[in-house]
Order: sequence, then structure tokens, then C-alpha cells
Amino acid sequence: MAELTELVVSKREVLGKKAKRLRKAGLIPGNIFGHRQDPVAVQVDEVAFDTLRRQHKTTGIMSLRLDGSDTETALVRHIQRDPRTNKIVHIDFFRVSLTERITVRIPLHVTGEAPAVKNEGGVLLHLVDALEVECTAQDIVDHLDVDVSSLDHIDDTIHAKDVALPANYTLLTDPDEPVVKVGATRAEVAEEEAAAEETPAAPAPEAAAGENAEG
Repeated sequence: MAELTELVVSKREVLGKKAKRLRKAGLIPGNIFGHRQDPVAVQVDEVAFDTLRRQHKTTGIMSLRLDGSDTETALVRHIQRDPRTNKIVHIDFFRVSLTERITVRIPLHVTGEAPAVKNEGGVLLHLVDALEVECTAQDIVDHLDVDVSSLDHIDDTIHAKDVALPANYTLLTDPDEPVVKVGATRAEVAEEEAAAEETPAAPAPEAAAGENAEG
């Protein structure tokens, strides 16, 4: 199980349009809801949350320490941003039990070296950055390893079904979804296209005997 990321939050008294005051003070308004419990209005320090987000620690289960005492295990369900500034203006946290099965997206981490890149001059293409899976909340890991050492030739591909999953995980992403592929370089593609253009066109078929003949 990945270590839970802790985030300190405080109960929020400022609601509605007045929440603009919080944002000016460097606080992000939010709500904790779910699990048939009453929602709790909270506020989060903008710098603290942004630091965790940049470290990719807000994608898994978080331990929300409410006013320094009570804790809630939750996922970040939705982040609302200002369309003009792209700053975070609101966060929704969804309560989870560590033993319940939930749907999550787990980032992919490429390991190894693809022989096709080294020996054939190919380019490693990262087509998918995360897989959607179902697992218990307590079994969420930080990432899933994708070993590319089996990619021997150009166009060799690893699909979602080829990624090793921990026990009790269920893959929800399309199993045939390409995840990592070795592609040709742009120069090689250009050479192939140029060669195709230089290939002479097949001659037109001759007119059938007697066609256009005077009768």
C-alpha cells in the first residue's frame, strides 16, 4: 500500500460568494462529502496543496487532518479552476473506506531500455500515462511499472493487458489499448514517403481489341 499523503484542512465558515475572501488570503475552499455522511465545508492552504500536487501526491488516497485532530481518508474527486488564470478555486474531496473497492487511475512508470531504440534508432512513444483499475483503497500503489525491454523492433507495442498488476486488481482500461510503442523517426518516415512517391505508376491498361475500330 502506498503511504497516505497527509493534508491539513480547516473547517470553513465562509460560504458562497464570500469565499472570494479566502482565495485572496491564500486559501482554497472545498468540501468533504460521501459515505452517507454530512458534507463538511473546509478550506485548504493553497501553497501546501499546490506543493503536493506538483509532487503527484494528490492522485491517490489522502489523509485529511481536520483542525489538527480528526482525520478523514479521501480522494480528490474534482478540482475547479478559474478559466482565466487557471488557479484552483475549489476542491471536492470524496470520503473512502480503505477496505472498499474503488475505481482509480494509476500512473505508469516506464522501466528498462527498449532494444529497438538502441539498435534500430526508434523513438519510444508514451501513448497512455495511466491505467484505470478497480482495487481496494488500501491497495492503491503510487505507480505501475511498464518494462520496455521486450520492444525489439520498430512498431513493437505494449498494450494495457501486458502491464503487470498487483493481486486483486481488475483492469478497466481497454486491454488492447496501446500503452507504449517504438515508432520510426521522422527522418525514416519521410524517406519511406519519398520512396513511395518515386515508385512509377502502373501503366494504364491497353484498350480492348477492336475498341474505337471503324466498323
